[in-house]
Amino acid sequence: KGENLIITSSRKDALCIWENTNIPSTGLQAESYLPKDHVVQQLKDRFKNIFILYDNDFSSEQNYGRILGKKISEHFNLKQIEIPDEYKSKDTSDLCKNHGRQQVKDVIFKLIENNNK
Repeated sequence: KGENLIITSSRKDALCIWENTNIPSTGLQAESYLPKDHVVQQLKDRFKNIFILYDNDFSSEQNYGRILGKKISEHFNLKQIEIPDEYKSKDTSDLCKNHGRQQVKDVIFKLIENNNK
């Protein structure tokens, strides 16, 4: 149980978030996977705020991470957050590699703060 949970598109990003922010995080089986209703309900029963943080797909014409994250967030009434484009990082582990652990912490906490207003 807790205040916040972040759902990512991969285990490595979930581990990166948890390690650098101490915010519980998990990855789904696949980015295009829509979890079962009862699974999300169990998470909602345990966490006050659940955020979807999927990859920024800079190399594609369409940002599929944004599209799929929006689909899940709207279907389950969850909050979608994204690494701002200015960091030029497709996911949390890239953000850490490109800008360091403190930047991961700062960005994630700012995204959560801005979405809890």
